[in-house]
Amino acid sequence: MRKLLHTLFIKKSGHQFIEFFRYFFVSLVSLCTDFTLLYVLTAYVDLHYLISTALAYTAGLIINYMLSTSWVFGKKRLNNRAAEFSVFAIIGLIGLGVNEVLMWLFTGVFLLHFMLSKAISAGIGYVWKYAVRKYLLFR
Repeated sequence: MRKLLHTLFIKKSGHQFIEFFRYFFVSLVSLCTDFTLLYVLTAYVDLHYLISTALAYTAGLIINYMLSTSWVFGKKRLNNRAAEFSVFAIIGLIGLGVNEVLMWLFTGVFLLHFMLSKAISAGIGYVWKYAVRKYLLFR
């Protein structure tokens, strides 16, 4: 069991299952950041839910990038960190656009609570972002 935990959480690995597991873990951390900021900014700061969505998503994106590049993916396609972050951010911005549309649809049109809308939109975007980032940025 100790060896398994060491392999899953500590040892450098290029194994796809371990990367997917770690990406799931990193996504949970960034999603918790995203959800918490969305709730605080909307419920307590009184920002419109779409503005809060963009700000919270961006914070989660930055955390996801830092953890993905340092812990999840072992091999990189790009050696230039600025270029790598740019591609990572572009993928994230596309995800943000989809997220904003889904948030508007579920909250603005279907009148779901903004946190439920966030849960649905986050689930839709998770696998897509992993696959695109893995293919474009990391071997």
